[in-house]
Amino acid sequence: MANDITSIHSSRTQQSGTRQSQRLDDAGNKGTSNVSSNAGSSSADKVSLTSTAARLKDIEQRLASQTPVDNSRVSQVKSAINNGEYNVDADRVANKMIDFENSLHS
Repeated sequence: MANDITSIHSSRTQQSGTRQSQRLDDAGNKGTSNVSSNAGSSSADKVSLTSTAARLKDIEQRLASQTPVDNSRVSQVKSAINNGEYNVDADRVANKMIDFENSLHS
């Protein structure tokens, strides 16, 4: 699955792999573009995204629609702190921090 993005204008594009880039001249006129083995002129720039990029876009949209804070959980923790019932397990916190740091380096 690929998503096409058209009409993206740039004064400079970079050449990568077998793709030939196109550059806009100072007057804003477009030259011809050839992507991979396609020969011919294009009236608009075109970008094809991989299925991984499409999945990331979908995940980003789902995350954006979720509430970033669980207000009921915040209320529970506030109440526990105010009542003196909130206990911190320092060893558990330290182990979670170590696990997190290890995950960054692997």
